This record gives sequence, structure tokens and C-alpha cells, in this order.
Amino acid sequence: MSDFATILGRLHEHSGALLADATAMLRRLVADACGALAAAEGSILVPVEGRNELRFFVSINPVLESSGLSIPVDGSISGYVFTTRQAMAKIKPESAGVSKADEVAQSKTSHLLAVPIVDDDRVYGVATFVNRTEEKGDTPFSIEELRTAQAYGEIYATAMKLHRKIEFSTSVARLEVAEHASQFGVAGIPEPSEEVLAAMRYRLPGLLAERAADLPERERELLYRIGELIGEYAGIGGETVAYDL
Repeated sequence: MSDFATILGRLHEHSGALLADATAMLRRLVADACGALAAAEGSILVPVEGRNELRFFVSINPVLESSGLSIPVDGSISGYVFTTRQAMAKIKPESAGVSKADEVAQSKTSHLLAVPIVDDDRVYGVATFVNRTEEKGDTPFSIEELRTAQAYGEIYATAMKLHRKIEFSTSVARLEVAEHASQFGVAGIPEPSEEVLAAMRYRLPGLLAERAADLPERERELLYRIGELIGEYAGIGGETVAYDL
């Protein structure tokens, strides 16, 4: 039984490390984009399921990332970008969302560039770039920098899709590890967290993606899109519909 505990514990630990590395990858992408745009800070905001809000998912500002802060879609700059898919650059922006972020981060936003994270006709969230680096001083974000930020938003979308697939795979693994632990009477294996259970709303899209691997490209893309549409339908109203194959 001790061997079971060792193996299951190793699987549980490795699945967590894979997801943490995927999140770190997003954080590094944000840092790279900030460097290219001469932005002092950057973040990715994603919708909060069941609420008309956006939350800070990853940020190179550790205070914002760890705060659990969410901002309303209505009346915020990021919310406007999310709903309209229109990029926006602001000097000394004023909105409830900016005020909340400044209060939590104990900073002052003087320049804000926000672009939608969009791909395949779907908005995954909003990328924000805040203030300028020292060499740019008080120079506003330019039109060219706005276009560059939009391109980064498309790259972010690909990274977000990769992160979601890893989240799905690791969540499935953690559920199965917990089931094995129960089956073999192994103690010390944590029960699946709320985050793991929430990720299972992508169970059908993930399974379709796995089974599509050997299909021709056109059929594979069609199956991916069907899976995403079903996943979106399953999350309407904050409820999860269980599908399986």
C-alpha cells in the first residue's frame, strides 16, 4: 500500500506542477509583451463565471495576481474592451475598475492600454498594459503600440487555449488519482479542489480534442469548434452540464 501512496502522490504533485508551469508561461508572456511595449506592468483579466465581472488571472504585479480582485464589466475600461472587442488607450483613465486596481496595488495608473484577447471569434479576456517604463517617461501609448498590443492579444489567446487544455488534463488526472486513492484505501491524497471541479466544465471539449488527434486537419478543427460550442452552452447561467463519451 505504501507504493500506491508514493505513486499516487507523485502523480498528484506532478499534475499540479504542470498547471503551475503553464500559468508561469502566461506570466512570462505578459512580461515579454510589456518589455516590447515599454509598459511598466501588464495583466490578463478573464471573465468570472456566473458574474458580470473580470478578474485578474495573471499579472507581473504579484499583488494584483494574488489579490483575487475582480472588477465590474459595466462601467470599466476593461469591461468595455471585453464586450466590444475594441482596443483602447487612455491617459489618466478614470473608472471604478482602475480605482479598485490602484487601491489594491497602491499605485496610480497614468497610462492604460487594454486590448481584447480574441481568437476564433471568441473573447478569452482582456490584456492590460499599465504606465510606461523609465525610458518612455510620460509618453502616451502610440497608435503603432496599440496595434502591436492587439497582435499580442491574439498570441495570448493561443496561450490561453493551451493553458485551458493543460488545466483540463491535470484536472482529469487529479480526479482519477483521488478515485484510485479511495479504491485502494490510500490516505493523504487531497480531495479535488473547487478549481479542479470547476475545470471539469471542459470535460467534453477536452475529450473531443483527445480523440480528434488522429483525424484529418479539417475534421479535427470542426470537432474542436463543436466541443467549444458545447462547452460554452454547458456554462450558461453558471450551471455545469455533465457530458461524457
